[in-house]
Amino acid sequence: MGVGLYLSGAYASDEVGQSPEDWLDQVASWLESHEEEPLMLCEAGVNGDEQPCLSVQIHPCAEDIEISVPEAGVCVVSAKTSTAGPGYHIFLCNLLHSLAAQFRVEWDGPAGDEDVGDETGYFFDGDAGAVRQEMLQWLSALARVVVENCKEDDVGIRMVSMPLDYSYPEQTGILTPSGPRDPAWFDDLVEAPERGIAFFPWWPEGVGAAFFLGRALTRLWQDVRWRVPIVEDEGELLMDIHLDLERAHHLDPNCAVPWREWRELIGYLNEYFGYAEFQHEEGLEDEIERRAGAIDPAARLIGYRRGPVHVTLTGSWSLTIPGEMAEEWEAGGETWCAWHGSRTVWFTSWSVTGENDETMTAEEILDSRPWPEEGKILTHQDGELLGRAVFLPYEEDGQTLWNLKGYSAIEGSFALCSVYLQDESDLEWAIETWKSMRN
Repeated sequence: MGVGLYLSGAYASDEVGQSPEDWLDQVASWLESHEEEPLMLCEAGVNGDEQPCLSVQIHPCAEDIEISVPEAGVCVVSAKTSTAGPGYHIFLCNLLHSLAAQFRVEWDGPAGDEDVGDETGYFFDGDAGAVRQEMLQWLSALARVVVENCKEDDVGIRMVSMPLDYSYPEQTGILTPSGPRDPAWFDDLVEAPERGIAFFPWWPEGVGAAFFLGRALTRLWQDVRWRVPIVEDEGELLMDIHLDLERAHHLDPNCAVPWREWRELIGYLNEYFGYAEFQHEEGLEDEIERRAGAIDPAARLIGYRRGPVHVTLTGSWSLTIPGEMAEEWEAGGETWCAWHGSRTVWFTSWSVTGENDETMTAEEILDSRPWPEEGKILTHQDGELLGRAVFLPYEEDGQTLWNLKGYSAIEGSFALCSVYLQDESDLEWAIETWKSMRN
């Protein structure tokens, strides 16, 4: 469900024998050389049909655009645009027309199949009003689905237009990229979707104040760990958000920037980098402090990661960690790590069968794991899921540290949650983290 594009076309090549991968590399270089906002990130790979493809990220609230080459000389573009809004849809269409001029792509015309082409029509007729109308119709339909699923207290939709890799168990309301909403808010949109324009982080055309503010808010809600950065990427993210807020305020001094959260970011930046760069207004930091101080401190702060985060991992496994933890996948994408302060969590999952390819029960899997003779064995059960763990000290650089090695298993699959601690008193937290694993 959503508004988007599915376009096909033929591209020309002067190079005899040029491979699809080489052509996509040229497209990626052209896209990433775009020096004006929004900047683009490209990643080459293959899609679900094993076709060479390019994944292109333009906006943090939008799913990656896929440019694939099913055969040499033919390209296909698919993108969902309704998570970001009309401004994003229009920008992407214009970008694809520029790409066509650069690489001599002849796009196929609109097809009778409603899944092919541009359902808003903008790609072919340039009617921006039709894009906005289509987005509002989609929002009305979405609101109706939300309302229908929230009629009973224990049944409902928890997130809308949000990535499925993360959920936020302590957040209340229906979570959206622009913040939590209650069912009554969506109920209003069924008949009057124009009241929900704030749902879209990129509503107006062009790259102006609304674009920069929308992009900043999306990242503040979902990406920021609310603490001083501990890795370079986190520092760069905070600086990017700060600069987006400054640009939004510079272009429209009356736009609704989040003053308290901006002040908080500046504090983190000053502690991490020693400064917070201002490109337009050097004296703005005093105004940020003044405006932030005038806001009711009891008002809700932006940031889903101010609370715990439930992370979806490999093999349909998931677990809950503090939202402030940094995360990283090891090379190969098989092992995941999260850390902050004196706590580190490692996770890996496997599928398993017996010697004769028979399915192993959860208990058989746990019995097959190596267990030390020392240390007290901890057990856990949640429905069909069985868990077993051991907590032991170990030495590192002459220092005594602690490790909870916890396995969880279901029929045919198991996962290891290994928690490393500097303080033995963190055992209760480590056990809670291990027991949070689900499948």
